[in-house]
Amino acid sequence: MGTNPIRPRAGAALLTSLVLVGAAWGIAVSAPALAEGLDLLASPAPATRKGPQRLLVDVTTAGHRLVAVGQGGLVLRSDDRGARWTQAEVPTSVMLTSVTFADDRIGWAVGHDGVILGTRDGGVTWVRQFDGKAGDAQALAATQAQLARIDESSPRREVAEDALGAAEAAVSAGPSRPLMAVRFFDTETGFAAGAFGQLFRTDNGGRQWTYIGDRLDNLEGLHLNGLTLTPEGDVLVAAEAGTVFRSRDRGQTWTRSEVGYKGHLYGVLALPKSVLVAYGFRGHLFRSTDGGAHWVPAASRTTKTLVAGLLQSDRALLLDEEGQVLASTDGGATFSPAGPRLQVRRLGGFALAGGDTMVTVGQGGAAVFPAPLPRSNR
Repeated sequence: MGTNPIRPRAGAALLTSLVLVGAAWGIAVSAPALAEGLDLLASPAPATRKGPQRLLVDVTTAGHRLVAVGQGGLVLRSDDRGARWTQAEVPTSVMLTSVTFADDRIGWAVGHDGVILGTRDGGVTWVRQFDGKAGDAQALAATQAQLARIDESSPRREVAEDALGAAEAAVSAGPSRPLMAVRFFDTETGFAAGAFGQLFRTDNGGRQWTYIGDRLDNLEGLHLNGLTLTPEGDVLVAAEAGTVFRSRDRGQTWTRSEVGYKGHLYGVLALPKSVLVAYGFRGHLFRSTDGGAHWVPAASRTTKTLVAGLLQSDRALLLDEEGQVLASTDGGATFSPAGPRLQVRRLGGFALAGGDTMVTVGQGGAAVFPAPLPRSNR
């Protein structure tokens, strides 16, 4: 697979299980630094020779290059399909959760404490564009304005007041809320989404980011786990509580739909003819043939959490957390195993490199496998 800025989000499921639910990895990563009084957000990522074996959460392509992100501000790049990895210069040590490229040079990564990083040299060096201090301040201002627009007799008033309290607490606590996904239409227009309903947009390549979470019908602050951008200009957000948010005008206005179950969704695949496939916790899979207005359950053939998805030739691929790749050649109506289960566990994402190589990332780092072949190549 070449550079694909509209690839659905990968890795949120791993972070949900490791960080948002129980916070086990967040404690493990942060405790030593906290004991020394270090500011992880402002501390450059430490150099390590064990990067490919560390916790990695997401991987993508930048032209022919692979770029992976993860624990402690780690960013790795590979120019030989994952055989060897080189660590990048990164100005932060917080967990990075998502990475995307608009072309082979210009890319972005997001992570804990609301950090957004940018690169213009194919992932060799990175700069901090934005963080949770500015993000939380923007969210607070938007929440205050949102509350002012709601009549005191409205049943939504109490929810809005709770949202304001949460926004005020976030500002008081300092940067702490993670961003979970980042995607760009091109080198200028992109989105970053995360926990507690955070959603930001930029129209100048990340030089400025603007909070737009208040445009969603999401007063309860559902976690936003995944982003998908379509060639038609649609923006899809996979959220908790079985919720999908959709914009048909690049984020100006939004609709909300619910797939019929109350667990986490981690991503949405956008297929031809207005077909959408939403995937999530414990193998839950849902399909829409009308652009998300209505959803029906679909069989995923797995009870493991579906962590990532992508498009390959004439089919859709899904990856579960325990290494099973599932494929559909009928527009997402049915999925079946694309090969034996990979010998890796606790995965966060995958990418295709050069058509015949697949790279996975997860708790055990990066691993390389033969790519599942499309039906026409078998």
